[in-house]
Amino acid sequence: MITMAKAESTPTLEQLYSSLNEVLVCIQDQEKYFSSQLVELKNREKELLLAYQREGQRVKRLQEVIASTEILFNTSSEQKIGELVVKILYKLYPQAAIRFLITSTHPVGMKLLAYAGKLPDQLKACKINPLDCPVIKRGKPWFNPSENKDLFCLKLAILPKLYGHICIPLLVDGRAFGVLSFTFHYSYTFDHYDEEVINVFSTYVGLAFANARLVKIATTEALTDQLTGLPNRRYALEALQREISRAERYGGIFSVAMIDLDNFKVVNDLYGHIEGDRVLVLFARIASQVFRKIDLVARYGGEEFLLLFPQTSLPNSIDAVERFKTLFNQATLFGGLKATNLTFSAGLAEYRTDGQNAENLLETCDKRLYKAKDGGRNQVVGVG
Repeated sequence: MITMAKAESTPTLEQLYSSLNEVLVCIQDQEKYFSSQLVELKNREKELLLAYQREGQRVKRLQEVIASTEILFNTSSEQKIGELVVKILYKLYPQAAIRFLITSTHPVGMKLLAYAGKLPDQLKACKINPLDCPVIKRGKPWFNPSENKDLFCLKLAILPKLYGHICIPLLVDGRAFGVLSFTFHYSYTFDHYDEEVINVFSTYVGLAFANARLVKIATTEALTDQLTGLPNRRYALEALQREISRAERYGGIFSVAMIDLDNFKVVNDLYGHIEGDRVLVLFARIASQVFRKIDLVARYGGEEFLLLFPQTSLPNSIDAVERFKTLFNQATLFGGLKATNLTFSAGLAEYRTDGQNAENLLETCDKRLYKAKDGGRNQVVGVG
């Protein structure tokens, strides 16, 4: 019995081979599984490495964008801002041609403020009316970098080869004042990281542009007489000093005139200050029509005006003021004013002959102006 039990419990050679084969199959399956896991881990490692590199590139670009904002906010010129913007963006995206377009009142299109990259001649002007620009109307960016998509901007269809384009509206208080345009002439992978960088940068650009315009407005208001629209006393004195510096450096002459409306207090007393304001506005309007663009007419204070005639001798300046005096008088006769037949008196001086600095020139003008007043008013005095 014992011998028979042992015989039955002893595995056959076939059974051993079968068991061994099962073990081998299991090992092979496990080997395949671990191999696939290893491949997956390697692929995942590559993905993570690419994601890490991409994230590092994104951070670097965002840092460059943020660092550039200080330069933008310290720039008061719109032209300079435009040039800096395209320069910064072209450094980040050298594979693109970049345009900075701003809206204008011109009916045929937007103004190309600045550009960078190889820009085709067809893109050096944008003939789209801002009101017809899809990006401005939507107020949202349009990213279309793939050549497989239809072009969003029909104006770009004229280009022989274009892989894609991107347009970002530049907004201030919800209103578009311009567009940043990217055109790609060969394939480029543009993902959401790029969109984020450009969107962040365009926000800063809008703020910098708005800041520059506010500074310009504030500066203009600080140097402009609000009633007449003429430069004010501060601007006139700065302009006079610049003209003196120019004459000292390059030579030449120029003339200065001080004009005072005759009996202006009587106008205010008889007809009121509103009528007096109308007289001042009329004076400014006639002066802007009579004198050259290079001449300066500024409201010096009250009813007093300062005139600056670059590269003009005293006799020629006297003739110009005499002609203006006649035209102003005629305008008051037929201009619909309550106060009519108004005149003014003027005193003139010439650089170097009558003074070599602002104080001496203005003092000479004042003396000659008072001489004109004492002589009966309605006179132009350039001597004595």
